[in-house]
Amino acid sequence: MYGKLEEIEGIIVSETPRHPMDDQGRGPDRLEIRDRILDKIRSIAGKDSIKKFTPIQNQGDHKTQDILFMVDDKEYMATLRYNNSMTEGRVEDLRKQAKKC
Repeated sequence: MYGKLEEIEGIIVSETPRHPMDDQGRGPDRLEIRDRILDKIRSIAGKDSIKKFTPIQNQGDHKTQDILFMVDDKEYMATLRYNNSMTEGRVEDLRKQAKKC
């Protein structure tokens, strides 16, 4: 199990923009980086492992998003960090979710 978590913590995805960006750094496929990160998490943790994800939040100099997923019947929360142009993304933080009674 710890090998899976370490592999998820090490996820980094980057690419050069192929489409013209507007003045906000948005291109027509700006969620492609997020989708590639989610695909990597699914390939490591399991096909139906992702349970919930929050909308992307603008933090000024970067963007973040929380992803709730399951590994071996335990819930984990990963915080994804993206650059503002959404050409780079990585798993910034990974923590086990406290069990709710």
